[in-house]
Amino acid sequence: MFRSTLLFCSFIFSLLYAEEKLIAGIAITVNGDPITLYEIAEIQKMQKITKEKAIDILISEKLKSQEIKRLKVNISEEKLDEEIQNMAYRNGTDLEGFYKALKSQGIKIKDYKKDLKNQIETQELMRNVLLSNANNSGEAEMKEYYDKHPDEFNMPKEVVVMRYSSSDSDLLKKAIKTPDIAVRGVERAQEKMSLEMMAPQIAQVFTSTKIGEFTTILNAGNNTYVTFLIKEKKGAEKTSFQQAKNFIAQKLIEKRQDKILEDYFEKIKQKANIITIRN
Repeated sequence: MFRSTLLFCSFIFSLLYAEEKLIAGIAITVNGDPITLYEIAEIQKMQKITKEKAIDILISEKLKSQEIKRLKVNISEEKLDEEIQNMAYRNGTDLEGFYKALKSQGIKIKDYKKDLKNQIETQELMRNVLLSNANNSGEAEMKEYYDKHPDEFNMPKEVVVMRYSSSDSDLLKKAIKTPDIAVRGVERAQEKMSLEMMAPQIAQVFTSTKIGEFTTILNAGNNTYVTFLIKEKKGAEKTSFQQAKNFIAQKLIEKRQDKILEDYFEKIKQKANIITIRN
């Protein structure tokens, strides 16, 4: 009996000790999620920053992770594998060769997939945040932009372009710098395109790009990237303000993207239940 009681007491003591040890390791909780003293020290050491800065970074990471869960941003294994396949293709190799290259650099495939998933989830979260702010640009501000940039809203019926396409976006960047010199891996073809047949967002890309300049690099799907050198515009017609509003809102958002994201997470931080357990 005495031995059983002793064992039971020992068991209870070990549980209490383990719990105390765990709590002793927690410095801060963010909406119940812990940040440990060890994590803070590691960030300080890796980034050579103050303890306060390390804490700010870790709190931001917790809030971002919580927002990803709240907004149900979910990157499936299929989507992750597809992205890795595309990256391998852009690097001129297959999946096996890509993984072999990672291993030669001492990178574990499991760790690489985890980091890539975090990156894609973060990008998707940022996209959701920016889209949620798409309607926050005031009517007066959008109208002012419309009046000050009339050339961006003269919609041509047709454009004559030189199409540059490649499976490697970096090669397209090189081709843009030297448009008259053939770049291996980049195909060129002159085309005449009807803007009336395009989606408004795509048509606006051609409208807002000046003659003699390149459009932004676009993902055409099937591991292909394209950019267009605008050579001529034909039959211009004025786009109404109502038709242009979505485009203008996106333009204004792009200009202050960093500020929008900063304000968004600052508001979340102010509402968060952040408890300091020990310094």
